[in-house]
Amino acid sequence: MNKPKFILITCLFILAGIMVQFQARSAIKLPALIGNNMVLQQNAAINVWGWADTGEKITIWASWLSTVATTTTAADGNWKTVLNTPIAGGPYKMTITGRDYSITLENIMIGEVWVCSGQSNMEFTMRGLGGWKQYKPEVRDDVAKGNYSNIRLFTVKKDTSAIPLYECKGNWQVPDTNTVNDFSATAWFYGAYLNKQLGVPVGLISTAWGGTPAEVWTPVQSIKAEPDLGFYLDHFNGSQWWPGTPGVLYNAMIHPLINYTIKGAIWYQGESNRLDAKLYPALMKTMISSWRKAWNLGDFPFYYVQIAPYTYDEPFAGALLRESQLKCLQIPNTGMAVTMDLVDNIKDIHPKNKLDVGKRLALWALNKTYGKTEVINSGPLFQEMKISGKSISLSFTHTDGGMKITGKGENNFTIAGADRVFYPATVKISGNKLIVSSSKIKHPKAVRYAFTNTSEATFYNGAGLPATSFRTDSWDVITDNVVMKPYLDPDTRILSYILSTQARESDIYYDYNKLPGKNSARFVKPIPAGKPGVLFATVSRNGYLSGTVDSWNIISNKASGFEIIYKTNYSPQYTAGGKLALLDGILAGNNYQDGSWQGFEGNDLDVVIDLGKTIQVKKIRCNFLSDNKHWIFLPKQVSVQVSEDGKIYSQIGESAFSDEKEVTGSVIQPVMFPFKGNARFIKLTALNQGICPPWHPQAGNKSWLFVDEIVIE
Repeated sequence: MNKPKFILITCLFILAGIMVQFQARSAIKLPALIGNNMVLQQNAAINVWGWADTGEKITIWASWLSTVATTTTAADGNWKTVLNTPIAGGPYKMTITGRDYSITLENIMIGEVWVCSGQSNMEFTMRGLGGWKQYKPEVRDDVAKGNYSNIRLFTVKKDTSAIPLYECKGNWQVPDTNTVNDFSATAWFYGAYLNKQLGVPVGLISTAWGGTPAEVWTPVQSIKAEPDLGFYLDHFNGSQWWPGTPGVLYNAMIHPLINYTIKGAIWYQGESNRLDAKLYPALMKTMISSWRKAWNLGDFPFYYVQIAPYTYDEPFAGALLRESQLKCLQIPNTGMAVTMDLVDNIKDIHPKNKLDVGKRLALWALNKTYGKTEVINSGPLFQEMKISGKSISLSFTHTDGGMKITGKGENNFTIAGADRVFYPATVKISGNKLIVSSSKIKHPKAVRYAFTNTSEATFYNGAGLPATSFRTDSWDVITDNVVMKPYLDPDTRILSYILSTQARESDIYYDYNKLPGKNSARFVKPIPAGKPGVLFATVSRNGYLSGTVDSWNIISNKASGFEIIYKTNYSPQYTAGGKLALLDGILAGNNYQDGSWQGFEGNDLDVVIDLGKTIQVKKIRCNFLSDNKHWIFLPKQVSVQVSEDGKIYSQIGESAFSDEKEVTGSVIQPVMFPFKGNARFIKLTALNQGICPPWHPQAGNKSWLFVDEIVIE
């Protein structure tokens, strides 16, 4: 190649590069929220914004307007203008033009826009909750037929930031059975009900992250400005799965949305703040106020879901958080959807019925936001208490259609006198009042309804909406359990039990085979092991007993406190207390998470017990757990051998279990080997199934083996 030709080609390449760079600099950039298929808020002044070169003139044409809007890019590269929207309708187009570049957006609808936020119960998609099979076929069919084509879905991708961001990742989608299946189930059913009742397009922006506490969705500066919320500045409430630093999700997943004009927000969160329930009303008020200030749309509607019954470890923690959520109704323009009757399994923190959750949120919006006052939006709300002789009269608001108490068992109302001991109550309906009493209470002082972690709804209005749990008292509630730990004296090898609690300034009372009272033994020294029976214990503070009693099934075991040698390792996730666990005289219940089961992940159990001397043995037994849902299977085979010298062993029994079919629920399987003879060493092995069987949803993954007390009789 000659030199002039080479120079010409080189210049052309350089020129082409300059043109590409020029085009890149000149290209208009839009935020993810401004795109095809979006829904814009009707009858509003909405923002259209983006980025371009400094000084560049931007022209915006919208097909619903007769004129164009223009703006100029500021020195920082930002541009923004305001357009007025008409009543709901569409589809429309919008063209955004710069100096030498334009973008046309299509299939734009104008209607109602809602932000949908919170933790996992908001984040959970149809697919995550089991897919369409969890819902009636007609629900899926309506989506498949395109009956909800005017709803649009936007999911904000998870992100965190120490500073406020101006952009997020995501895109607007038109609903079909796939896009809806991967969208927030609660948000979808909320929007679908509004769409059906209002007959207008609905835009849903899902911005949620499972496990997250409310403080991460609140600007840190707003938290710092509230003296009562200083706790959150030094308290990390996160994990390896979710962030816990105040403000980081507001910065990354809320702040990028504030230019987008919305009608309001729905919120489904609270479980992760149950241990700081006293602070929750102030925290929520701060969060809601900060959102409203950022959007600059006034006190826009904010409707939230009350947490559902669940088996929390901490007594009353769920009830107290529900109480705090009830107090949040004092925040202007808010509403609360009660879910105490929408639980199919109190051991599942993610109730599957999101259809009715979404509908109940929508009832609040229809009544308060859209003026459909004929729509009943709330169940009974406690208003006033009056003591009259041996009974207490309770009055309520929102008793539309009257009141009713359902259920064949307990009505979940309790009543107490001055001693603060609550008893099940008898309840009679008298007009819009409930008359509550008990034959055990002569001078009643307080009533509680469904005020435990797991109580489900029994009290409704005539419209079929449940009342929230409530209490008429403000008495101290102890939210800490009694914990029992075995203690083995290193010198005497004598086993005993130590009771403790994290409850401040408290005592512990205990008794065998009956509920403890003030006349029961107060725990002051270790309790000797070996006495069989059920040991009950409760916390007392300022002379009043906790409403929660903990219990343990204690057995007699000749092997208690003796040495046990592990040939294989148990999981650090499920130690049950370590080496004492299998010889501590405490029987585990059927909850694999109660801390009493020792777990082996893909590993066998292989232990040798040294009884210290040769003794007469009649029987050897132990318990295994089956909980297929949580990958816990019975062992393939269990065998026991005995020896007097620790060298020569004789097998006394063997049992085998199959994994060919699923065992429903959580089941304890005892294994027993009769033996009449002498032994000092007991060798027990249990073979793990290894992996989940082909029929299991997690087929091929490591399976768990869970074992409890090895008993020598």
